Amino acid sequence: MKFAHAFSTFKARLRKPGALVVLLGLSALFTVIEIGNPLELFLRTTRNAVMEKPVSGDIAVVGLDEPALAALGPWPWKSAHLSALTDRLFADGATRVFFTLPLQDQGETSNNLLAETFSRHPGQVYAAATVDYRLGRRKGRDVLPAAALSDEVQTVSMARFVGFWRGVSAVPYRSTIGGKDLESIESALSGVTGKAGERFPINYAFDASSIPYVSAADVLSGHGGSVVRSKDVVIGFNAPGLGEQLAVLGQGHRSPEAVVVVMGAETLKAGKPLNLGWLPGWLLAACAAAYALNAKPLPFRRVALTATALVLLVAPGVLEAFNIFAEAMGGLSLLGMVAVLNLWRRFGARQKKGGTINPVSGLYTTNAIRHDDGQDGRQLVAARIRRYAEVVSALPPEAEKLLIKEIVARLELGAGGAQLYHGDDGNFFWLSNLYDHDLLIEQFMALHVIFRSPIRVQRNAFDVDISFGLDREFNLPLSHRLTSALAAAHAAEQDGTRWRLHDPSLTGQKEWNLSLLGELDEALDKGDIWVAYQPKMDLYSKELIGAEALVRWTHAVRGPVSPVEFVEMAEKHGRIDRLTDFVLNDALKVARSVLADKPDFRISVNISPSLLVSRDILDMVRGALARHEVDPTCLILEITETLAIAQNETPSLLMAEFRAMGIGLSIDDYGTGLSTLEYLRKIPATELKIDRRFTQDICTDKADRAVMRSTIQLAHALGMKAVAEGIETIEVISLLSRMGCDVGQGYYIARPMESKAFLARMAADVAQIRHG
Repeated sequence: MKFAHAFSTFKARLRKPGALVVLLGLSALFTVIEIGNPLELFLRTTRNAVMEKPVSGDIAVVGLDEPALAALGPWPWKSAHLSALTDRLFADGATRVFFTLPLQDQGETSNNLLAETFSRHPGQVYAAATVDYRLGRRKGRDVLPAAALSDEVQTVSMARFVGFWRGVSAVPYRSTIGGKDLESIESALSGVTGKAGERFPINYAFDASSIPYVSAADVLSGHGGSVVRSKDVVIGFNAPGLGEQLAVLGQGHRSPEAVVVVMGAETLKAGKPLNLGWLPGWLLAACAAAYALNAKPLPFRRVALTATALVLLVAPGVLEAFNIFAEAMGGLSLLGMVAVLNLWRRFGARQKKGGTINPVSGLYTTNAIRHDDGQDGRQLVAARIRRYAEVVSALPPEAEKLLIKEIVARLELGAGGAQLYHGDDGNFFWLSNLYDHDLLIEQFMALHVIFRSPIRVQRNAFDVDISFGLDREFNLPLSHRLTSALAAAHAAEQDGTRWRLHDPSLTGQKEWNLSLLGELDEALDKGDIWVAYQPKMDLYSKELIGAEALVRWTHAVRGPVSPVEFVEMAEKHGRIDRLTDFVLNDALKVARSVLADKPDFRISVNISPSLLVSRDILDMVRGALARHEVDPTCLILEITETLAIAQNETPSLLMAEFRAMGIGLSIDDYGTGLSTLEYLRKIPATELKIDRRFTQDICTDKADRAVMRSTIQLAHALGMKAVAEGIETIEVISLLSRMGCDVGQGYYIARPMESKAFLARMAADVAQIRHG
């Protein structure tokens, strides 16, 4: 299923004779950019484990291991120890000695001692030179033996590239280090060399445990003669923290660098390797692919693909016995693409009928997972597109595909090649190929940045927010994990965060929320639910002219409960009408107290859009106004902009009746919802309340400043007052005043407070105005 989306995108092209050309190009591209390297390494590992063989025994390794360090002290050793080790090896019958460790400058006395020792064995001592890439590939530092030793040793190259799998695939025959053309240590050991720039692969089928090995401590104590006699000796690190431990394909462990050097030398001693690369296998697969795409009898196609796959799997192992190396993944990837294409041609229509293909996006739906349910060790990601239904409903039917195409293109940038699944209502899923949790979070952050840019469809631009949910319950079926990941994404959206991990322990949290719902009515009666008031200021006169009523709940056990949490719960479970009635009556009672000294005072109360579907809300407001004997003009109803209100006739009629009564209407959180001129035209609002996200940075952000200025002008052009939320500094107040904004609200002016404190604040403000 890895290439399913690519096939769905190019399905028309793939049904034509050009399908083979497309597949050849894709497979060649994937091979050149080495996407299949991990699988190629797996195949080599399997072959090496099956074809394991002993080394020739002509080369021994002397390890600077823990016993040696315990006997002679920590590295670096004194030159006297290295001199004694060298003399002892030749005394025990070693043919040549190769140092893989650096013999760098240790001072004149030490250098002279080593040089004198090496001079006693002319042409038999080899010292390694390498390149230190710890500062980056472009800042590599040449590491050569001390200059005082250069006349007494043969310098060889230890330069090689360590792959992502922490091992060495191939070694250059020759390298230029410090301006010198040096043959590799493997070439010097084997006597087989090649041209500059030419590389040879290492045959890891040699059993590392069969390499003669002795500790440097044993050599110095006189117990190494039987191991090194008549052999070339490679001296290298074999202790924690010293040298690099490299992966050995097929042997399930890492080995010292000296052991890998011996394997490379054994590869060359068997004859100069012939490296065929990926092209021969790919050409063989291309012939099979051409036959499989055009042969009429289906069984013949299967036979051709299966037989070629077997050849590609077996042939490299047979060839390696003759020191010939070939790669299989280029051909296998092509065969895999052909097999998937044939399955697509055969079962595509049936899958669409079974609901496993989304007809708009061409992606697999979540039904595809449910039809083939099971456990999966990968992390499951859910991406939830906020306001997806609103955006789609605002587009003509034929434009939905363009919207989906833009969304999918952005998701694919960060999904790391994983198969995307298209759920309902703007939900997308994928099984992440990233096993590092931190890398996956970085992926979420990158995708969030990508989705900041508006999506343009038919000359319209839409702001689309995205939230992510993550499920890691690998022991559960994927069908169950889909729900968990989506719930986490929904929770992230509600919290205003970018992502959330599904936590099974939060099941208790859900039960707690349900218990809160059961306590809501009792909390209203006991006074645990109360109303806070946040003053609103006239930005021209700097006078407090109103307030917004904000519902609060202080739970006896849990403490303060987030309004977002219990208000949404009340909306979902039919309690929002009683909660609104409570806030409305408390607000009008407070307003009546203020109106005696401040007749132009206005109190704002939030009304859920879900209440604007019946005339009950009209009766509720009329009853509260009559109960507290206040004029309707003192009340402002704040309504969050939604598509349902703009498209439904009932809310529009109810709002028209409110306006006829003299009640003000405020469009709350402007800029975060639908935000269209059509919406503003249909709503008989008296004020436009601009969301805090456009207020906070207007002093430093040109874009926010431009949005604020144009929104204030728009409000005035439509006969509305402009109200700015989220004011936190005097500089913001000053800039908003210069822009012509009418009213401000925020922590700099005043935080939400209890009714007694609010009434005291208003009384003080009135007294200050009266006394100048």
